[in-house]
Amino acid sequence: SSTDAGVVAMVADRARGAQRVMVVLDSDHTHEHVARELELYSPFVKRGGHLAVLDTIVERLPGPFPGRPWGPGNSPGSAVGAFLAKNDRFVVDAEVSDKLLITVAPGGYLRCVRD
Repeated sequence: SSTDAGVVAMVADRARGAQRVMVVLDSDHTHEHVARELELYSPFVKRGGHLAVLDTIVERLPGPFPGRPWGPGNSPGSAVGAFLAKNDRFVVDAEVSDKLLITVAPGGYLRCVRD
């Protein structure tokens, strides 16, 4: 799991001392899991860097999704909204989204604006 302490420690080791780190989250799409990933991995991203949360589109699609625990209100998009409401280090980087004609991550490209 991306939230396993051993996995996070391995990523921390690789990120340590790096001039730039980009994090891409694309795992379990439940709000709780993505919120935990954001909590664990956002500290690795420094000012000017990006954190991409994929499949935020789930928040905008009509659910439910048979056989899936996620859907509107319990999705990467809802987790990003909650994260941004309490974290002033990141903003949505619409410039990235605006370059794409089609994306699975609207509002999911986050730029770090402060260390």
